[in-house]
Amino acid sequence: MPQNHVNSYCRVVRLKGDPNKVDEAVKLWTQEILPMLKKQKGFAGATLVGNRETGDGLSVSYWESETTMKEARGQVRPEAIKILSKTGGSMIEDDECEVALLERFKEPKSGVWARVTTVQGDPAHVSEAISNFKEKIVPSIQKQSGARTAMFFVNRQTGKALAGSVWDTAQDLEKSEAPIGGLRAEAIGKFGGRNARTEVFEIYFTEILTPAVSAV
Repeated sequence: MPQNHVNSYCRVVRLKGDPNKVDEAVKLWTQEILPMLKKQKGFAGATLVGNRETGDGLSVSYWESETTMKEARGQVRPEAIKILSKTGGSMIEDDECEVALLERFKEPKSGVWARVTTVQGDPAHVSEAISNFKEKIVPSIQKQSGARTAMFFVNRQTGKALAGSVWDTAQDLEKSEAPIGGLRAEAIGKFGGRNARTEVFEIYFTEILTPAVSAV
């Protein structure tokens, strides 16, 4: 059965690295950055995704509360920057989001594929955007072959949102674009969305520590 987890938080850090050093960077993240995250109060899980061709990536850490998410930043970020630099990687953006909607149709796992749309929306329409995603887009995602997860993360103050889906294979993801793409464009328009950016990522690593909070 799908599980919808709300009222938890996530930090989404956009990464840029050397495409020729992806495996080395993933190893550093899992062996050095992840253990630091796990030591922080309220940590509930983490997922690392990326594009091997461009070196773009996202590090998503999940937190039990907004307070623990904010407190962890100062403890982890300085060392994480040093670790990432070992392979020429850097942090480009850092967003603090509410996990407004996250439905898993299958358990989280590594080696699968995600499509993520980042958009700057109108803060006044955040609740409407969440409802639209839940009522129109999630059912469409769930109908497609290979669907694993649907998620909507948002900063209610700024209107910055990340919405996406996870798929068994790259082929499943590609086939799902036709039925979902139109709904996505419509949703972005209703949200007053600007600078929309849709990307495809491989899920390099995911580990969820508690049943109360899920991840991509």
